[in-house]
Amino acid sequence: MLTKLPALDDNEFLNQFESLQLDKDYFNHLGHLRIAWIYLGQHPVDQASILVCKGIKAYAESLGAKDKFSLTVTDSLVRIMAKRRGVIEDRSWSRFQRWNQDLTEHALSVLHQYFTPERLASNTAKVSLLSPDRNEL
Repeated sequence: MLTKLPALDDNEFLNQFESLQLDKDYFNHLGHLRIAWIYLGQHPVDQASILVCKGIKAYAESLGAKDKFSLTVTDSLVRIMAKRRGVIEDRSWSRFQRWNQDLTEHALSVLHQYFTPERLASNTAKVSLLSPDRNEL
């Protein structure tokens, strides 16, 4: 039986994430995007990307899942979100999710518009920032 997680406002979500206390059930793809969304609302894109990448990597390592983190994937998603965030008037997280279901449900397909699958899945992409080989971000 699935139990519904309690709703957390952005401050609670961020505080629990930064202290590595966020319930691991929140730490899924949507949770990663939400962290990016919060940081993008507080910082310029370059700083937000650094914070997102460092935070997700640290949280993944705290869960024993350090091999799942990809620097290129995470940085690229933050940058894509920043561009999309810049063209919407209603800057609510729920509105962003509704209008960006490709990112929430098919992020790899979005990333493959910029990167070949081989480049994105490479070990180098996990530990280094690779530039796109299809289209510029």
